[in-house]
Amino acid sequence: MGENEPIEVEVNEVYESGITGAELHRNAERYFGEQLPCQRDGRCSYMEKRDFVPENYDVLIGHYLQAHNDDYLEDRYVAFDEFPGDAYFFEPRHNEATRAITNYLEAEQDLPFDTWKRLYYHRGDSEYEDEVEAWKSDLGFYSHKDTRYILQRKPGFHANAPLLTHAALEFDLLDNDWEYATLGSGRRAVRSSEDEWTILNPPPIHRAKSVVALDGTPTVTKWRLILGGDWINHEEVLDTPEEKRHYLEEILGLTIIQTTADSKPYHSGDYVNVDSDGALLESIHEKEGTRSAVITSKAAEELYSASGVDNHIGISEHYNNLIGSNQFKGVQLGSVIGSPHPPEDEAVQRWAALDGESVERQEYEDGTTKRGTYLDFGPFGNALFQDVVHNEILQAVMRFGRTPGKDEPGATVYVHTFWLPDWVIPEKQLQVKTWSDGMNEVVTALQESEKWPSGEWTNKEIAESISIGVRQVSKLMQELDEEGYVAHRRGGRGNAYHWSNIRLDDFSEFGKVEDVSELSRT
Repeated sequence: MGENEPIEVEVNEVYESGITGAELHRNAERYFGEQLPCQRDGRCSYMEKRDFVPENYDVLIGHYLQAHNDDYLEDRYVAFDEFPGDAYFFEPRHNEATRAITNYLEAEQDLPFDTWKRLYYHRGDSEYEDEVEAWKSDLGFYSHKDTRYILQRKPGFHANAPLLTHAALEFDLLDNDWEYATLGSGRRAVRSSEDEWTILNPPPIHRAKSVVALDGTPTVTKWRLILGGDWINHEEVLDTPEEKRHYLEEILGLTIIQTTADSKPYHSGDYVNVDSDGALLESIHEKEGTRSAVITSKAAEELYSASGVDNHIGISEHYNNLIGSNQFKGVQLGSVIGSPHPPEDEAVQRWAALDGESVERQEYEDGTTKRGTYLDFGPFGNALFQDVVHNEILQAVMRFGRTPGKDEPGATVYVHTFWLPDWVIPEKQLQVKTWSDGMNEVVTALQESEKWPSGEWTNKEIAESISIGVRQVSKLMQELDEEGYVAHRRGGRGNAYHWSNIRLDDFSEFGKVEDVSELSRT
């Protein structure tokens, strides 16, 4: 660190290396050569808040990560409210894992390797077997306290380096080129072919008297992985599709309206259809008289802001920020737009790899990959995909209207993706149609015409001022007529159409929405 850099920069760097906040405060002089600013005039408020005796409290409420503290679990009844997601994952940034391993090996004398590559390519050599096994037997529990202080003073140190090194020694190759390792005490590690690492480090829930995990749409395989054991007993409260539908419609009072038959994978932002989403939200705004709250991907939120779609949105949140959130509990009008399906099947393949299984997209007989609504990962992979996509979308839907008002029966939620669980039957099926470039060109020409707003236009006059021909103009004007935006009369040479404005001031910016419920039932 340079002399002029604030200590906050150093603190952040050491914290990101895996040293806990409490450890930084307790041993600040060892890490930074001085006390932290927050400790110079007395005890840090952060440390003061940590300084309590758990036994003095009957009930503790905390974050998922606090389950790693033995004192908070010891001899207690523990409840997990909702699936913790990736709370117990350590995911090194690109090259961070291999760099940490190399830095560790340069100072670790008990392993016969000095770089990540030498370890990886020679880990199975018989000449090193005894030394490797001796090192593994003396590991401890991989906390920073188990890592020698000499290593902590070394640039590039990472507190998880011993754990990463152990994973590198244990990796087995799966059929889809992911690597998998079990590391004891429920811990697991996986590595993709793109060198993306995930370390799963479950909390020590064996310290608790009993554990209850609450989840409206559980995938038991993932719960068993995240809590580090096969001891979970799964008890369904609602056993049948009919009971589940009754709960959604009668108990929660939800009205679900599905608005597309497309999968709409929105995680990366590459497939976000701003015009279609804008048309839906604009239509909801006009019909309901208020702006819809929205749950979508973070990438979609950013595109909505750039395109003006957010003018039709009340509040919004992205999928990755929903765990534990109650911000929509009093919201009676919501939209869930796009699916949270990650790119390159990352989430499905990662969770499968953590369970030691290889999954890949299935193919048709001609060798082409199944996509969209025909996406198929095989039986095990499909169960995980349902959790990653179907169940997460339903969980998003159920966040609306949890605490309805006195006269409010429950929320109305528009779902703009195909991926709902099969047992959910929407109240309505809508279809969103976006305007073509030609339509937008026609309407702009009319609104900028000298005759606007009370004159009349023929198809020929309109075509002369834009880039499309008379025949296409005629079709587009008839569509506007059917939508009630314009009216027509026939007369003059050739009994031509003469168009007049009715409500083009209200022309929707992005498109229109049609009710296709009856069509979907036939």
